[in-house]
Amino acid sequence: MMEKLKNFPFMLVFVAYLGYNGYQYYNFTTATDGQVELHKVEMTTAQGDIDGLKKKLEEGKKFMRSLDAKRAEIQTQSAKLNEYQGALSEAPDVASLIKLLLTEAKKLEMKVDQIEPGKKNQREYYLEQEFKLQVRGSYQQIVLFCARIAQLQRILRIEGFDMKISPNAISSRAVTLAGNLSIRAYQYTLSKEDQIGKDKK
Repeated sequence: MMEKLKNFPFMLVFVAYLGYNGYQYYNFTTATDGQVELHKVEMTTAQGDIDGLKKKLEEGKKFMRSLDAKRAEIQTQSAKLNEYQGALSEAPDVASLIKLLLTEAKKLEMKVDQIEPGKKNQREYYLEQEFKLQVRGSYQQIVLFCARIAQLQRILRIEGFDMKISPNAISSRAVTLAGNLSIRAYQYTLSKEDQIGKDKK
């Protein structure tokens, strides 16, 4: 028995065993259908999915930033529109406009000989109200009156203007001029869009 064991090729069996294990390890790590390769494919696929989700998330954040910027722009434009509407005024009020013009003339110690509301012209979004004024004062007073009218919060525009020396002086310190002015006031009127928005409130 011992003689047979001595002649048994242990070394050959051991080498064969190592070769078999080496083949199994090689097959496990490099074969296309091996567990390692399958795991690598799964990891690559998962990484691709993660990268795709990251890209979509970044696109979503970019869209939200763009949306916030657009919302801020709309709010700014809406505030400007409200400001313009306030300057134009919704309700036509000829009496208050006449009072406004008389007040400005009185501040400059000018004489208003005549103030006459003219025709009204309805436009798509606003109403034009014309006024004819006959005033007396010095050159500086009349020019300053026109400048003050242009700076009022209400939108008024001087369409026509002429001056000549007046025979009826109001001051001995300066030459009195008679001025004829044509002024237009602009008043906001509700558009169809504004009416729809107002009805929804």
